[in-house]
Amino acid sequence: MRNVLFGAVCLDIYNQGERVRPGCGILHNAYHLQKLGANPLLITRIGEQQATFFLDFFRTQQIAVLAEQISAPGAPASIHIWLEPSGEAQMSHFEPGVWQDFRLTALEEEKLVQAANLHMVMLHEVAPEFLRLRTTGKLKQAFISADFLALYHFSIEQFVQMLAHLQIAFIGWRGDLADPRLETIQAAAQAHCTLVIITLGARGIQVFDGLTTPQLQTYFFPVEEVPVLGNTNGCGDAFISYFLAEYWQNHNLEAAIMRGKIGGALATAWPFALPAAAYP
Repeated sequence: MRNVLFGAVCLDIYNQGERVRPGCGILHNAYHLQKLGANPLLITRIGEQQATFFLDFFRTQQIAVLAEQISAPGAPASIHIWLEPSGEAQMSHFEPGVWQDFRLTALEEEKLVQAANLHMVMLHEVAPEFLRLRTTGKLKQAFISADFLALYHFSIEQFVQMLAHLQIAFIGWRGDLADPRLETIQAAAQAHCTLVIITLGARGIQVFDGLTTPQLQTYFFPVEEVPVLGNTNGCGDAFISYFLAEYWQNHNLEAAIMRGKIGGALATAWPFALPAAAYP
C-alpha cells in the first residue's frame, strides 16, 4: 500500500452525549483521502465493545483497514466536543481506551515499513511505536507527515525533537502570532530540514519551509473568510487531507496549499466533522 495512515480513531461525543459519531483526525483524513482517490490504508485500533460502530463506517466509505488486526478487548478511544452557537468546536476529555499502552502487530509494522507516504495524527499514544520504528531505521523509504493538532499534547521541546523524524508537520495554531514559540518552531524547521505548516483558521496559513530549499523560506497564505454554517470541527483535518492528496502527487507546495484551503472551507458547512452523508 503506497499511502498509509496511522493513528487513533475515536468516538466523537457531541454536546454531552447529544450525538455520537465515529471520529478523530485520522478517521477524517481516511475519509477525505479515499474520496480524493489516494486510497489509503488506515492502521488503527478499535475496542471490541463498539467495533461494529466503526467497521460499518469503514465498509460504507470503502476505507481499507487490516480487519484481522484492528480490534482489541476494551473500549474505544473517545473525546468530548462542545459546539458553541457560533460553530466553534471545543475539545476535551480525551480517553485513550484501547490505545493505552498501544503496540503494533507484526503485520501492522510491516505495512508501515512498506509505505511510500505515511501520515499520522500525533498523540502520546501514537508516538512511542512510531519512534521505535523510525529510530531503528525501519521507515527510511517513507515520506512522513504528522498533524500535531493545536500543540496541546506536546511541549515545544518535545515538538522540536519530533521534527527530526518528519518531512512535514502540521499545527492548528490558536494562539497569538506574537508568541515566541513560533520563532522556536521556525528555527527548528530550518535545523531539521522540515516543512512546518501552521493553520490559523480565518487568519491565514503560515509556512516555514526548511525542506525544499537549502535556506529556510517563510510564506504566508491569506484565507478568504467564509461564514461557519456548520462547525469548525474537522476544518483542519479536511485542509490536511486535501493538501496531502495534492502534495503526495507532485510536491508542489503552493498547489497543495490552494487545494487544502478548498477542503478547509468546505468543512465549515458540515454539521459534524464530516458531511452528514458520510455517516451510515
